[in-house]
Amino acid sequence: MIERKHLPIIALGIFVGAFGYWTADFSIDGEFSRVIYSILGPGAFICSVISVFVRKKSPGFIALLISLGVMLGMLSKIFYDIIRDSSSHNLLPFELLLGLVIVIPAAFLGSFLVWGLIRIAGKN
Repeated sequence: MIERKHLPIIALGIFVGAFGYWTADFSIDGEFSRVIYSILGPGAFICSVISVFVRKKSPGFIALLISLGVMLGMLSKIFYDIIRDSSSHNLLPFELLLGLVIVIPAAFLGSFLVWGLIRIAGKN
């Protein structure tokens, strides 16, 4: 269940997804892969590290919230482009799937890495 205390975590993910998609010029070849590998993946990793370091519990749920936020940020630009030109994102499911394939493992890696370090250090 998503509660009010989870909204800042989702907002971090939305910021990463929106920043990655709104600053990209997809008319250039290879721009989609550049956005995914250099902004969305590392951004999800960093956001999950920060979120788990602050909250110190439920790293899997935090990783899912970050991934949800990134997808919402991506969808904001996609819906804007679809409203402007309905043929601009004809491969929409594959865009989201490729984004998820990179973002979810990065978010889980960051959150469980910090959670494990916190558990090993014994600082609950």
